[in-house]
Order: sequence, then C-alpha cells, then structure tokens
Amino acid sequence: MKINFTKSMLIPTLICLNLTTLDADQTKTIIVKVPEVPKVLAKVPNVNIITDNGTEYKNNPDIEVPKKSNAIGSSKRIPPNYNKKEHTEIFKDVKFGEVNNSRVSAYLQTAIIPKEELIKKLTVANFKVLSEYKVDKKGKLTSIVFTNDDMTKLASKDMRGFAGSLRILIDKQNSQISISNPLYVMKAFMQDEYNDKIAKETLYKLHSIFSDLKNSKDIVKFARLKRYHFMENMPYYKDMTKVATGDNKTLLEKAKKSKKIVYEHHLDNGSVIIGVELSSRTSKFVKKIGYQNSGLLPYPILIENNTAKILAPKYYIAVMYPLLSMSEFMTIATIPGAIQKDCDKVFR
Repeated sequence: MKINFTKSMLIPTLICLNLTTLDADQTKTIIVKVPEVPKVLAKVPNVNIITDNGTEYKNNPDIEVPKKSNAIGSSKRIPPNYNKKEHTEIFKDVKFGEVNNSRVSAYLQTAIIPKEELIKKLTVANFKVLSEYKVDKKGKLTSIVFTNDDMTKLASKDMRGFAGSLRILIDKQNSQISISNPLYVMKAFMQDEYNDKIAKETLYKLHSIFSDLKNSKDIVKFARLKRYHFMENMPYYKDMTKVATGDNKTLLEKAKKSKKIVYEHHLDNGSVIIGVELSSRTSKFVKKIGYQNSGLLPYPILIENNTAKILAPKYYIAVMYPLLSMSEFMTIATIPGAIQKDCDKVFR
C-alpha cells in the first residue's frame, strides 16, 4: 500500500508558524503571527541636587536609601536616629539650630572669640556661667557650662535636671566655639516634657549673641531624640545609673570633700546637679574619639530624692557624640565602667 504524505504534512519554520496543506489542485499557506508585547513607558524620577555647606543631598523621595548594618564588628556604625545624607529638602527660612526637614543639629558653631568676651556676652543676655573647665592640660580646649532662669525652672522636675544647662566648647585648635543646641539637649533630656517655646527662646538668645551661628555636622532626627540610644541593647535616657544613696544634703557634703566638684547647679525642686572632674586617665577618652564635642565634660551628676545618679555613660557619650562609629566606640570600651567608678568615688 502506498501512502501519500503530501496531503497531511505540517512544515514548521523558526521565524513564524506556517501551516501548509497540500492537495492535488492547490497549495494553501496559513501564517500565524505572534502577538506583539505592549510597550510600557517607564518614568524615571528626577533627582534634584541640593547643596548645604558644601555637602550635596539628593532630593528624590522615590528612592529608598538602603539601611546600613549596626551589627558589632562592622567598620562603621550608623545610629538608628541618624542618616548623614537622608535629607530630602532644605528650608531656607529656618534658623540654624531649628528643626529642619525633621532633623536637628546637636551643636551650633561660630568663629572663636576670647573667653572673657564670650562670658560677658552670656551675662548680658541673662545667662549665668556655672563653670570654666580646661579639658586638656595645654588649655586649648575649655568647656563652659551655663544656664538661665527659664532652663533651671524647666529642669526642676524628677529625672529632668540634666536639661537645666548648656555647654560651650572654646576650641583654640580649630579656632571655633561649639555650643550645645538647646532644642537638641532639651528634647533628649526633657523627654515627653519637652517645652518647644522655652527651647526656641533660648536658641534665639544665642543667635542674638552670636550673629553667625552655623549647624555642626552632627544631625539627628528630632523625633527620635527621646528614645535615643547607641544601638540595640544599649541604654536609653531613662536608664540612669545610681552611684550613691543618702540624704541630699549629706551627699552634696561628701561630694564637696572629694574636691572633684567643678560646679553646682541648684534647681527649684531641691535637687542639685554637680559637675565632677574625672580622673586624668578616664578623661583621656575624648582624645580618642575627637575633641570636637569634648564640652560634655565635666561629667554631670544629679542628686535628688536621696539618690545620686548619672546618665548611663554609654548613653551620655553617644548622645553627645552622635557621629560616633562602632569602631571608635570599641576603642573606649573600658571608659563607661571607669566613669561610673570615678563618680562613685566622689561620695566615699
């Protein structure tokens, strides 16, 4: 039996699908077209470059900035409340020191002036200078602690005494002065009792004294200051460390006998903040992590409700050095314990 394959054969091709049917009289070719894929227009978001004090920031809210690891062992640590280039907009009508795009600077900086002139300016503006403290032996770094009636009254509440004063660092090495920003300090140390009116009035007084104040590079998200900590499992503001117990008056008398007190700041509620000089060995930690924020010394101790307590050193150092990296913190790993011991000795 002879089979004729020409009537039923299918002939495929690689370019298109041809279905060919052959019979005795004619040849018919059917071409099946592959449907076209619809075109999709991708919209690429514009990226605006904003320059602030020589630093460029990309204004593109559609791009998510990848998070950096805070794990121990990484070369750098970025605190959860700080992103160096996360700015999306810079508001020109905001004064230096004010909250700008949800962020605030820890310090205000300006050109250096003689110490005597600086103290006179503070006095004229109704500030009270509590102490002058040489951070280094050569006298190139001087920490000045100052306050006023509004700050004192505001801080006269339980666990809020640390918000009652500000610091100025006279830095002859870099020919500048660095002032702790009242908005930053009060938000961190007053917590939920933060008073924006008093904080801004204090800031504006500083602007009236120093006409050319600029923000430092230490920028932190303002809303996160009340829950600020260095990283996971590190202390918060509320995690204060007790260094002595006893009657308030007795504790103050013991501290005076130690001859380590640099200043006393008596609050309206009967509490008192004392600034104490750390041992020469302990205080050298500012050299390792940078003198630029060394105005945190002398170390403050709050005496209230028959207890002497300090801000946990791991918290206090971190909040005063918001750019501190993990590798830098590891170089002073023994310092938090040494600070606690130095403060404890003040009351023995």
